[in-house]
Amino acid sequence: MSRLGWATFPVGVFLFTRAAILALTSWSLRMDPRLHFEGPPLLDVPSLGGLCRWDCLYYTHIALEGYREPFWTNFFPLFPLLGKGLSLVTGLSVPHALVVLGNLAGLGALLAVYRVFLETEGEEVARSGLILFASFPFAFFQAAGYPESLMVLTSAGAMLLAMRGRHVTAGGVLGLGVLARHLTIVAGLSLLAAQVKERGLHPRRFLLHRAFLGLVLPFALASLYMLYLYATRGEPFAWWTHRKEGWGDLAWFGLADLLRGQSLPLEVYLYVLLSLVPAAGTVMLLREPRWRVLAAFAAGLMLTLWTVGLAGLGRYSASCWPAFLPLGAWLARRPALLMPSVCAGALLQGMFLFLFAHWYNVN
Repeated sequence: MSRLGWATFPVGVFLFTRAAILALTSWSLRMDPRLHFEGPPLLDVPSLGGLCRWDCLYYTHIALEGYREPFWTNFFPLFPLLGKGLSLVTGLSVPHALVVLGNLAGLGALLAVYRVFLETEGEEVARSGLILFASFPFAFFQAAGYPESLMVLTSAGAMLLAMRGRHVTAGGVLGLGVLARHLTIVAGLSLLAAQVKERGLHPRRFLLHRAFLGLVLPFALASLYMLYLYATRGEPFAWWTHRKEGWGDLAWFGLADLLRGQSLPLEVYLYVLLSLVPAAGTVMLLREPRWRVLAAFAAGLMLTLWTVGLAGLGRYSASCWPAFLPLGAWLARRPALLMPSVCAGALLQGMFLFLFAHWYNVN
């Protein structure tokens, strides 16, 4: 196999899934152009317009107008900044550029995730894990005008670098991810676990080593956004202060609210149910010592989402990529179950994608 031969499989997965996603959004919007909510349908290119809903429109406003509304600061700046740059270079409209950017990052994400899986468990498990990840019901967000694909790309890329001992570079890559989606910072738990595994917990040996800089860099890069907010608004933590504006308390509900009997939209119950898939993978990660570096990110992310993130649990649980490694390993030993699992996930993904493209409440 050539030096880049390993990339053939993830590239193939990308091409197949994107062809299916674009075909479905285009076909569904041409057959029925009605939308559940009013908004710019972008029907000049339905396959792209159908992937720019909800947050994509906020990112569009930020790219064109800056942080005009205080609660827009909850959307971190790297994604709209890159989207605006891509729009200027290509001549695409900003919404379409954001979708293209999401897909470019999605290709990189599949390559990075596959490489981590490949170096951890070998080709058979890596292939099973990747197709499970790509067929998860909310994986289409990796193809939408959302920064979820950047979150996966940077967290997986940082993990790969940390596994190879390049801890400072890993921290820099993770810091860029935080500037795209703040939840990426949770992957810092895996960078910490990788350094502890390598050097132990002796305070002097750990803290004074050059690699420790890799744990500081994500916070340092994220602070650039805080400095920008201070310079432009006088509120370095505006993204936190105004976090409930525009969405209300629902955006921060967790399982505790659900257990207290708080009434939630029907789709949130589906998010919780389907999140049991990456949750099962996370438990499996924790049981194997060789997977515990990856488990730190998966466990930290799922606990965070269940605590304060039920409203976005669909797209966020689809970003919990390490959880699909042990699921892939389990199903690789049971090939009769692998394809039915992939097909079931893909069918559910098609249903949620159809609803998302027609502007129903799918997040």
